[in-house]
Amino acid sequence: MKVKYLEKFYVAGITTRTNNKIELDETTEQIPQLWQRYVDENIESKTFNKSRNLAMFGVYNKYEKDVNSDYDYTIGVEVTKFKNAITIEKDRYLVFSKKGEFPKVVIETWHEVWNYFASKECEYERVYNFDFEKYSKDDEIEIYISIK
Repeated sequence: MKVKYLEKFYVAGITTRTNNKIELDETTEQIPQLWQRYVDENIESKTFNKSRNLAMFGVYNKYEKDVNSDYDYTIGVEVTKFKNAITIEKDRYLVFSKKGEFPKVVIETWHEVWNYFASKECEYERVYNFDFEKYSKDDEIEIYISIK
C-alpha cells in the first residue's frame, strides 16, 4: 500500500445506489448486475470523449456517512469532459494493489482495506469523498481510498 496524490479527473458510465449490507448478500447485491449491464449494453462504446487511459473504474461516492452507509457506485471509463460524468476531485489516496483472479481478487483486496482501517496499526483516516477501483490489467486491481 502507498499514498498517492491525484489530480482531478472525470469518469462517465452507469450508476446505482447501494450499501455494503446489500452487497454482501448474494440475493440483493447490485454491483455485479451493474457490471453485467455495462457489458451487455456495451456502455463503453457509447461513451463520448474517452481519454487515452484505457482503465475501467468502479467509483464509490456520495457516501451518506461512512463504510456502513449508502453510497453511489459508478462503473465507467475516464473521459476528457465533465458533461454527464463524475468529477473526481484532486485528493490524497491510500492505494491497495493486488494481482489475482477476478472477482476473487476484488473481494480479497476490499477485505484488506477494511481490515487495515479497523486495525490499531492504521495510520490514516478515511474521508469518504471518492474511493475507486481501477482495473488497468486483466489480473490486477488497485483500490484508491480517499484519506486526510
